[in-house]
Amino acid sequence: MPKRIRNRVLFLLTEKERKEKRRIRRAELVAALKVSPNTITSWMQDDVTKIEDKVLIGWCEYFGCKLEDLIYISDEDEGSSTTPTP
Repeated sequence: MPKRIRNRVLFLLTEKERKEKRRIRRAELVAALKVSPNTITSWMQDDVTKIEDKVLIGWCEYFGCKLEDLIYISDEDEGSSTTPTP
């Protein structure tokens, strides 16, 4: 069965918003990670085709998490709605 690298950005973002009791805007993410709005959108939609180390490091620093909290390998047929939780 084919494998795919998936991410938990939307889950981590939702958790951060809940904890901080505020809405986090895309512009804030663009500024914090120093990437394009399209990059942020791709990560939020779990539709990343190229993973750059600076982006991985940026997300981990932004969320204060480890790499394994951010990305994981799943079977292709799992679908995006089955993101595992910690």
